Amino acid sequence: MTGKSSARKSPASRRTEAAANRAYWNHLADAYQEATRISSADFHLGPLLPSATALGLLPPLTAGMRCLELGCGAGQNSLFLAARGAACTATDVSDGQLRHGRRLARNAGLSIDFRRLPMEELGQWEAAPFDFVHSTYALPFVTDPARVIAAIAAKIVPGGTCLLTTGHPLFAGEYLEIEEEGEGMFLRHYFQPPPDVREDPADDDLIVRAKTYPLGQTIDWLHQAGLQLLRLVEPQPLPIPTMTAAEIAAQVPYISDAWRDLYPQLARIPVVAVFLARKVAGG
Repeated sequence: MTGKSSARKSPASRRTEAAANRAYWNHLADAYQEATRISSADFHLGPLLPSATALGLLPPLTAGMRCLELGCGAGQNSLFLAARGAACTATDVSDGQLRHGRRLARNAGLSIDFRRLPMEELGQWEAAPFDFVHSTYALPFVTDPARVIAAIAAKIVPGGTCLLTTGHPLFAGEYLEIEEEGEGMFLRHYFQPPPDVREDPADDDLIVRAKTYPLGQTIDWLHQAGLQLLRLVEPQPLPIPTMTAAEIAAQVPYISDAWRDLYPQLARIPVVAVFLARKVAGG
């Protein structure tokens, strides 16, 4: 069975939501980078999770391979790849996030092509295709994921690789503690998960919405775009409470105090879903 694509939004609507994302992340960029430790020594997939390297999700890294990161933030994953000889382009909607990325690259002595580009405009960007396109938790913020995935596929060479980390629909539920039943997640409607509405605590007008979709829907979008699913991973967090500070620093590429507080939930319900796909030859 083939699922329906998300309802198409007008270009004006997409621009409006992209502008909201830009304003939100510009305002939070400094605080976000300060509060969150994101390592460039490994490839992160999400909070408290093992790296893509540890999970065997990265393609063979060769000198000069062309890599594109979408929704890069400060581009720590691109820094990791560039340090291994990849030719990296990293895009984000936020000038503030990109400013941090350029600083990190400069301090590391690495050359990365940072560009401000909303994911919704990827299809209009003229660029030679890439060997590896990756994005960690940026897809939930776009208005039309089917359209963006199709644009991603068009930017990959035949036989090239795509690695997308998106929100897991089960984590869109409400975490409850019921005295007799214990703890767990309550989700009213798996096929229409509620959005994650984020409000800037310093500015009530800065609001963005992150949306998740059923796993099968995302797989359908990948197939429709000419991408062959290789793996679907629902990673569990590392055992943070029993790890030493040195172990956490070495093995956990993405962590913050706020996410540590949510460990009991992440240990039971996957926070992200990771899709590894290949561009079909001739696609």
